[in-house]
Amino acid sequence: MRRRILFLFLGLTLAGASLAWGETRHGFGGGGFQDRFLEVKRTQLGPALGVNQQTVDQLLAIDARYKPLRHQLVTGMKSDMHRLQQLMSQPSPPEQEIKPLLADMKRKRLEMLKLQQRKDDEETALLTPMQQARYLMYLMSLIKEARSIKRGAGAPGGHSRPGVVGGPGGLGAPAGMPVPTLRPSEIPVSRPPR
Repeated sequence: MRRRILFLFLGLTLAGASLAWGETRHGFGGGGFQDRFLEVKRTQLGPALGVNQQTVDQLLAIDARYKPLRHQLVTGMKSDMHRLQQLMSQPSPPEQEIKPLLADMKRKRLEMLKLQQRKDDEETALLTPMQQARYLMYLMSLIKEARSIKRGAGAPGGHSRPGVVGGPGGLGAPAGMPVPTLRPSEIPVSRPPR
């Protein structure tokens, strides 16, 4: 059960990071979306979780410490996915390039999970189980609100596709890149010769 909650929490955190990070490029005017996102968290987190401002500041400090590492991994993962899409679009995809790329993608995914686990452990140490549950619910509502703001505020391509976290430019696809919709039968597959 704890593992299931951890993966849900990881997904929510990544989605939130994707939304907040992605909006800094489009912005909503003065200060940018990310600054407003942080200020909303700073004012709402205490009452939502039932914690004092010192605990809120500690939670935000933990988030700030992990944000650059998470950003670096997300950027690398997007770059790797873009490269994989390029390789797989070739008539005869080069397996000697794909194999190490897939290994690097797996390494980054595991690194992201470990990073999230460390962050989760630090946050968990500050909160009671009830506060942890409230935090999870709060993050879910914040992400839902951020998505509606993103769609409604007119960010270019701000519509979201089901199943793609953050819509175009989110974790589902690199920014500025068209998002192809492929059926499984249309995905190019390289098979070893028989």
